Amino acid sequence: MKRLTVLLVVAALIAACGGSAAPVAANPPTPPGPVTKYRNAVAGLTAAVPIDLIQTIFDFGPAAASAVHKHTSPNLATVLQGQITVKIASGDKQASAGEALVEPLNQPVQAVNTGSGEAMVAVAFAVPHGAKPSAPIAGQPAPATPNKTLYSFTLASPSVSGGYSLIQQVLDFAPGSQTLKHRHGGPGVITVLQGQITLNSDGADKTYSVGESFTEIPGQTLQAFNRGTTELIVVATFILPDGAQLTTNI
Repeated sequence: MKRLTVLLVVAALIAACGGSAAPVAANPPTPPGPVTKYRNAVAGLTAAVPIDLIQTIFDFGPAAASAVHKHTSPNLATVLQGQITVKIASGDKQASAGEALVEPLNQPVQAVNTGSGEAMVAVAFAVPHGAKPSAPIAGQPAPATPNKTLYSFTLASPSVSGGYSLIQQVLDFAPGSQTLKHRHGGPGVITVLQGQITLNSDGADKTYSVGESFTEIPGQTLQAFNRGTTELIVVATFILPDGAQLTTNI
């Protein structure tokens, strides 16, 4: 009873003074971040000369194949859809969606869609500046159903020397999701596979749509947004110097 009397007196004093209880401000909810669908890496690489980072998206219709070719520089591929088999003399290598393929160097290879539907693969190449990512093998017949290059982008001469890794990620942004402000420890190429991304780089916004690519460079302050109403999917490949951190949130 005594407690109730005290509360009534306090309430009366507040009312008499024209006061009211101050509302507690609620923190706005933090937008969700992107989901990493796939992540693959190749470590133990060395850049002895200036290199270019090339990211290419290939489409393989049913039974489609690449020409027989060889690589002289490091590469990393992530299967985005379907199933791809790489035919090499030492034995075939097969990968499905989300899995990695690394083609051997200086050997004839051929990539084939061995699944029952469409297949798509993102391939990154780290080549000496100005070099081509692959060379056809002379005297080999052309495939009956050739694969197609959908998109390709080259980041020329990243400032990387010494040991590094290739890191490839496929990120899924739901509508309204965004990254935190961040920086990267190595240069990267990002290609939009679905939807539309808005990138804020050092305070300036720019929007990219399906098939478009952009770069992210160490030292930039970055933040990526899905401001659309549909799902956004991007594939990103980075050259990460040994000892560096891929992403540092600010």
